[in-house]
Amino acid sequence: MELLYTAPRNTGRHFLSFVLFCFISTFITTTTVFCGAVLGVGVGVGVTKNLCHMSFFGKIKNNKISNPSDAASNTILVRKMNTIKNNSTSTTCLNTTKEDDDDDDDDTVIGGGDINEKERQYRRREAQPQPLSSSSSSSSSSSTYNKDTNGIDDKEMKQKSAYNASQQRSHLIHAIEGLDRYPNYLSRWNEPDIESLEEALEERLEQVKQQKLNISNQRKHIQSVLEEFLLEYPEWKDFVREPCCWDDVRNLLDPRAVNAIFRSKIFRKRNDDQNLRSNNDISVNDVISGRIRIPIELDTEYLQEWIEYEMDDVYSFPLLSETFCSKLHTFVSSVMSFVETTTRISNFPVRIYKDLDYLGLEWLNDLIFNLILRPISAQLYKETELSGGDLDWRTGYIASYSGDPTSSKPRQRLVPHTDDAEVTLNICLGDKFVGGNLNFWGVRGDATAGKFLGEYQPEIGRAVIHSGRHLHEVTEITAGDRFAYIQWARSWGASRKNCPCCWLNRRQYQNGDSCVCGQKWN
Repeated sequence: MELLYTAPRNTGRHFLSFVLFCFISTFITTTTVFCGAVLGVGVGVGVTKNLCHMSFFGKIKNNKISNPSDAASNTILVRKMNTIKNNSTSTTCLNTTKEDDDDDDDDTVIGGGDINEKERQYRRREAQPQPLSSSSSSSSSSSTYNKDTNGIDDKEMKQKSAYNASQQRSHLIHAIEGLDRYPNYLSRWNEPDIESLEEALEERLEQVKQQKLNISNQRKHIQSVLEEFLLEYPEWKDFVREPCCWDDVRNLLDPRAVNAIFRSKIFRKRNDDQNLRSNNDISVNDVISGRIRIPIELDTEYLQEWIEYEMDDVYSFPLLSETFCSKLHTFVSSVMSFVETTTRISNFPVRIYKDLDYLGLEWLNDLIFNLILRPISAQLYKETELSGGDLDWRTGYIASYSGDPTSSKPRQRLVPHTDDAEVTLNICLGDKFVGGNLNFWGVRGDATAGKFLGEYQPEIGRAVIHSGRHLHEVTEITAGDRFAYIQWARSWGASRKNCPCCWLNRRQYQNGDSCVCGQKWN
């Protein structure tokens, strides 16, 4: 009996142990599966977030995100990815990133050969979420083609820069230099700037055309006025007539000028040397027209007797006779008075009647230029102002000043300035005046620039010659009238091979030609 009682109690104890064991095993298994599932989801989401963040920041680095709306789109994309709990989404995001990286390779390739022949500009692309359906994909594609996130066309995105060729002369000069230097130069410009350049060039061309037309009309007008003036005052006909022999030239020159010029070898009769040309070989017309085979050369020994040194870069010498000086300024004043008192022909400003080429005295400009200015400049300024070359252009006019300014004599003084010329010739014609001295303030680009070098007091018939880039002024006229015959001369073929800035500042390059207009750059 005792054995039968003990057996059931042991069996129940074993049964309870078995049940407890099964419960604990089930609990552990369930807990393990649950934790594994949770851990797997967490890892998957973490991988997804990391991949998407890598794509997002990669696009910022490559300038793909350029405005807040782009960033917002990518934030929404990340949030959507966090809600997906399968590994296929991570693979999709990874594939999308790879496609974008391939496009980035295309975007960053610039140049394409000659960098001057292709517009170097990064393309702008926005990161778009994956399409949810084919219909949304087609609508999205058609609505965003060639537009940014704000719906602005690519053409509208190109903003006009600060380029303004009409107002900034330097901008225009840069563009002209670029057009000359680079092939397809404007391919790198945006359209508004090209239009600005085109407008500025058209304005300059219109300015040239208008001035050309005005000059033509003025010449015709002055010619008719001069004809009418000579009909009313026939005594001036001989004065404007071109000299036909050297005796006529001697009569208008100062005797000291005649002595220096006509004693030079080129005017002496030939003896045994057949290379020396006689007085009969060179006609006045040859010199005036510039048709002589070789330029006039004046002997240095006679120039030294004739020319006086005034100050650095400034020289003076007697040139025109007082009689001719008086006739010249009287003639010009008479023409201007005739215009002022004749209402029907006073539609042009009086100042245009001071250009000697307009007044029938073109021969005088040419005679002074070829016989006097070119030979003397070759001795004094050949290396400094002419770059070893020769003068090839001139203009001549009458400048007038007065203690009591009028329309025909509007100036009382002239502030310090430079001339648009390599060499300037200034001949005093009179009349009686007080003041009106020439002050010199040094040469641009030289150590003397801006420094007062001295004062020159004009004398009737005496010429002053100086560099056009020498700063000079006319002091105030306190009484009387002052007239001067001014001639500017240039050397387009020699010294003006540099840009205007280098020319004006007389920049001398020791190690080759460094100006952008020079041979080294071209």
